[in-house]
Amino acid sequence: RIQGDSQRLTDLMETLLAYSRPMETRFKELNICFLIERILDRWRPRMDLVHVTALLQAEENIPKINGDASALEQVFTNLISNAVEAMNKTGGALVIKVENAEKIGDLSQIVITVSDTGPGIPAEAGDIFEPFVSNKAQGTGLGLVITKQIITAHQGSINWDSFPGGTIFTIQLPAIDGE
Repeated sequence: RIQGDSQRLTDLMETLLAYSRPMETRFKELNICFLIERILDRWRPRMDLVHVTALLQAEENIPKINGDASALEQVFTNLISNAVEAMNKTGGALVIKVENAEKIGDLSQIVITVSDTGPGIPAEAGDIFEPFVSNKAQGTGLGLVITKQIITAHQGSINWDSFPGGTIFTIQLPAIDGE
């Protein structure tokens, strides 16, 4: 029990430090579909235990992005973790879609939606991208704040919509045009 409590404190401190430190990003050409597939593969055993089915739907010819793989891994791990936790009592479906989107100015965009069939985020939760806003008893309220910081550092945007029976996070990121 002491080891478990120590690990929880370590995780809490790492989250607080990640929130308070300036972000150091190392951008390089990145295949976002491959990154998400790797994360889902790691999560499948845990999802199987709580009867969550995961599906990745990606359009053909998704361009690469200029991104920091470890930072974006943190984004998708957080969103997947939140979704699995929301569905851990009832099971459900987690669907991640990757699509080409309309250009903004001269930049091509990709849109990634992460949707789940959990109970949804209650309206009284407030602005979930504000520090220390959490719906979880053990939550710090920093996971989605850090997620938004990372997406913003990638010159992207993140929005959410929730309703009884599900939550959808929509991320838009600029793509690398050309080969």
